[in-house]
Amino acid sequence: MGMGESPLMTIRVRGGFTLIEIMIALFVFSLVSVALMKNISFALQQSSRVETRVKSWWLAENHMTRLRMMPRSAENFPSEGTSRESIRLGDKEWEVEVEIQDTENDNVRRVVVRVYEDFPDEVSSELVGFLGRH
Repeated sequence: MGMGESPLMTIRVRGGFTLIEIMIALFVFSLVSVALMKNISFALQQSSRVETRVKSWWLAENHMTRLRMMPRSAENFPSEGTSRESIRLGDKEWEVEVEIQDTENDNVRRVVVRVYEDFPDEVSSELVGFLGRH
């Protein structure tokens, strides 16, 4: 300051942000970060659910196809009943339940294939089909 100049008339050059500006910017950044993390977490959960459904559907389809490809005759036509087996696919152990039911037609059986990821809590996939004797 020179002689005769008032401290109010001095012009200062600002060299940065004030504390309040930095705090507001950090607050906005934290809000955006939290929202982004929630969206990423949701997307990962959905991806995992889709993977589980696809794998369980593959297992159900494979079992139904295997039953349909078996040669059938009067002697080896599947009888009514339920069977279970454990199958490892990927890094998980799956439980596959096959239920064969009678129908009104003696030459047709109703087949229900259920695939469980965590037996017996929740069915991951269920496939219903029919088998004919001939």
